[in-house]
Parts: sequence; C-alpha cells; structure tokens
Amino acid sequence: MFTKDKIKTSGYSDVNKRVVMFIIIMSLVVNVLFLVIPLFSMQVFDRVLSSESRETLLMLAIFALFLLSMQAMLDWIRGQIMLRYGYRVNQQSSDFAFSLSMLQSQSSNGVHSQPLSDLVKVKDTITSPGIFALFDAPFAPIFLAVMYLMHPLLGHFALAGAGVLFAISIASIIITKRLQRHLSQHGSTFNSLTSDWLKNAEIVQALGMNSNLIAKWQKESINPTVDKANADRVSRGILALAKYIRMLLQIGVLCLSVVLVLDNEVGAGVLIAASMIMSRVLAPVEQAIHNWQGWLEGWKAHKRLRKAFLEQSEDLVELPKIKGKIQFEKVELGHQGTEKPLLENLTFTIPEGECVAIVGGSGVGKSTLAKAILGIVKPVNGDVRIDGATLNQRDVSELGWQIGYVSQNSQLLSGTIAQNISRFDVNAEAKDIVDAAKLASVHEMILSLPNGYQTLVGSLGVQLSGGQQQRIALARALYTKPSLLILDEPDTNLDHSGQAALVALLAHTRLQRITTIVISHRMSVIQHSSLCMVLGGNQLQQYGKTQEVLNLPAKSTQMGSVS
Repeated sequence: MFTKDKIKTSGYSDVNKRVVMFIIIMSLVVNVLFLVIPLFSMQVFDRVLSSESRETLLMLAIFALFLLSMQAMLDWIRGQIMLRYGYRVNQQSSDFAFSLSMLQSQSSNGVHSQPLSDLVKVKDTITSPGIFALFDAPFAPIFLAVMYLMHPLLGHFALAGAGVLFAISIASIIITKRLQRHLSQHGSTFNSLTSDWLKNAEIVQALGMNSNLIAKWQKESINPTVDKANADRVSRGILALAKYIRMLLQIGVLCLSVVLVLDNEVGAGVLIAASMIMSRVLAPVEQAIHNWQGWLEGWKAHKRLRKAFLEQSEDLVELPKIKGKIQFEKVELGHQGTEKPLLENLTFTIPEGECVAIVGGSGVGKSTLAKAILGIVKPVNGDVRIDGATLNQRDVSELGWQIGYVSQNSQLLSGTIAQNISRFDVNAEAKDIVDAAKLASVHEMILSLPNGYQTLVGSLGVQLSGGQQQRIALARALYTKPSLLILDEPDTNLDHSGQAALVALLAHTRLQRITTIVISHRMSVIQHSSLCMVLGGNQLQQYGKTQEVLNLPAKSTQMGSVS
C-alpha cells in the first residue's frame, strides 16, 4: 500500500553527519597531499640539481611515490564512500518518495513524480565527482598560505586571481538564476499543454485536429526553446570566460615566478611549485562555476523531501475499524484550480449500514463529494468525519484498506487480474480473491479469459472492455470486505447482466449492513437505495428516504434515469 504507513516506516533521513565529518577529514589529508608534487619539484631544483646527488633524488622519488599512492587510495576511498552513501539514501528513501508521489497524485487528480525526481537529484548530487569540490573548498586557504610562504607577491597574485574568479562565479549565479526562472515558467506551461494533448490523442485523431495542434505546439514551443538557448549561451559564455581567466592567471603566476627567480628572491623550484599550487587555489572557485547549479538543485530537492517527511511523519492514534457512519459539518468543496465553491454548507449524516444514492445533473459535484469522503479531495472549509473522527486523525492507509471504491473510469493497473483484485497484496489468499470476484459476479468472466486470474491487464496486457474493467474494479473494491463502499457510476459500461449483478450486490450490502454510497443516473439502481440525496445549485437540495425524495411507489419497478 502506498500511503502514510510507508512514509513512516521508510522515511527520509537528514544529512548523515558522521559520513560528512569522515569525508571532511579524508579531504583534509587528500588536499595536504596535493602539496607533494610542488614540494618535490622545489627539492629537486633546489637540492638535487645543486648537489647532483642521485641518492637524494631516489629517496625523494620513493617518498613522493608513497605519499601519492596514499593520496590516490584515500581519494578512491572517499569516492566509494559517497557513492555507497548516495545509493543507500536512494534505496532507503525510495518507498517514501514513491508513497509521497502517490499521495500527491491522489490529492491533485494528476500524475506527480516530483518526489521521485527529487530523490534522483539528491542521489546524483551525492554520487557526482563534483561534490568533492564542496569538501575541498575549505582547504583552499592552505594552498594560499603556501603561496604567501613562497613569496608575498605570489600570495597577493593568487588571492587577486581567486577574487576575480569568485566575482565571475557570483555573476554566473545571478544571471543564470534569472534565466532559469523564465525557462521554468514557460517550460512548465509548455509541458502541461503537451502532456494534455498527447493524453487525448484519440480525440485529436478522430476530430482531425492534428494540423491545428501541431501549429499551436510549434508556436508554444518558441518561448521555452528561446529561453533554453539563452540560458545555454550565457552559461557556456561564462564557462569559457572563467577558463580563459584561469589560463591567464596560470601564465601570470609563471611570469611572476620567473621575475622573482631572476631577482634571486626565490629558488628555481618555485617556477613549477607556484604554478601547481596556484591551480589548487583556483580549482574550488572554477569547479563551483561548473557545478553550482547541480548543487543548488540537489539541495532544494533535499529540502523538499525533508519538509514533506516532517509534515507526513506525525504520529496518529490507532483508531478502531470503521463502522461506516459519515458526517459532513458545514463542508465547502471547491473546483480544482479555481476559488469558486462547487458545493457549500454541506451538513448531513449517513447512518451506519445505509445505502445512499447521490443524484443530480452533470458537474454538480457528485464525484467530488465522494472523493471528499475518501480524503482525495480536501474540504476548503468544514470537517468530514467517519465514525466521529476527521480524516486527518486517521491513518490513510488503514482507512483505505477498510473502504471499497469504484471510480468512474475504473482503470486497472498493469499486472494480473488477481493482483488487481487483491490490490497487489503480497499476502493475498486465492480464496479471498475468488470470493470477491464471485460477489461481484465476475468469476465466470475471468475464467473465460486465456489465463484466467493470471491474465495480464493494463498497459502491459490484454485490453479489456469498459464493462469488464468495471466489474473487476468492483471485485477489487470488495476484496477487503470493506465497511464502507463507494460506487461512482458503477453501471456506466455494464450490460444487462452486469446491471443485474450490481443490483444483487446492493441488496447484499444492505443485508450485511455495509454503508454504501452509489452515484448513478439509472432508476433501476437508485431505487434499491434506502436514502437519497439530490445535489444542485452548489448545495444539497434534498436528503431523505429514497421513496420520499423521488416520489417512488412502495414497490417501485420503474426503469429510467434521474438527473
């Protein structure tokens, strides 16, 4: 199940301070060992060449080889630690990110994979080689201090060069951030339009809208394309400028070193040492220019996941299994994306064990009301209670397991029919699956399929008819022996036998005292309810016994529809 229980058991941890401290210590040693080659060069020029001692050269070379081997080993170890840490974070938090994506998709009636994308960004940031620039940056002053020890002028030159690159880095951040803001705004709109049009490809093809939408798509793609081109142009220009400045600084420090050697203020070994140490002073700033965007995105993704975890990790008191009493207290439900209320001042009670029909014209809010009971739609105002407890007082996963729900589209997930009926319960018993199918009168139909209950459905398998999907979805709703059953137009795609099975099911739920809410336009279904509510004009117009609300005779057998 993909709800708050997964979030609690898997969770999302904050930055592991032990790992960070260990990497910082290793980075200190690695950076200090970067001085091996510069110091080796100085000793070779200043001692070996003057003394012509091969033994000294050999000893220096062996010692340098040992230190460089140690540096390489430590550098490899810290890389492996960060790699394993990144993948451990990804593995430990994947359940949480997937669960959070499911919850966000439920509440917004759309596909939201942002938490999954955020987790990938966090993992990629941790495992990228560029992450070590952050750990190496605090030790740049060590190399700057060495430059000052070699000669104050070299230190001043290195400090000025780092300052120039730092200014370029700040300018890069400011300019790129502004360009990225425009790109994000235009790109989001463009991606939403593209997704919507592709989702309705059948309608587009059937109505001959291809050429019109292609022209519209090309027009809408101009802004994000231009924004992306501008961002890339500026970013590459700044990188080229930074590279050019760095090469000038390398030449400059070499020239300055030569002048100091000619003036006998430093030894010849400084020529190579100063150039190499200068590169270590400039490296953190230059790497920041290359990697800051990735670091920033990774940090933002971490903060979003951390915030979501803290919001979802509140402990809830375990409540008894629901019996099915539903109360609305001055509830206001809104249109998605607008401030105009769809339904307002809803105050009513559905007693335990009653079968309630919800009727009304199209678009009056019947499905929205049902989703409010499920917790999919959040009330703008007021409280929705089940057995006296508001929905935010209940564990969503536990509540969902006690509710049966058939939506209007009745989509099945990719998997076998048995998996769909059992709600992908890994501990499902075959008997429970078959019992649910028989109760929904779909057992014989399933057996007629090529592989029976093991028939693959969804995007990966057999394409079932709307009626077949609806009846399997009904079995899925009944699998957990729910105390509350919500059926949103369950008869839309049913044939005569399917409708007869639905009517038999409603009789069964009334007999078993299962609270049932059915949304329908068919009188043949509505007349089997005990209570009926009529929605219209943004409010609850009527609510009472079905026979009284719809003026039905005591033994109604009439057919037709209600709107």
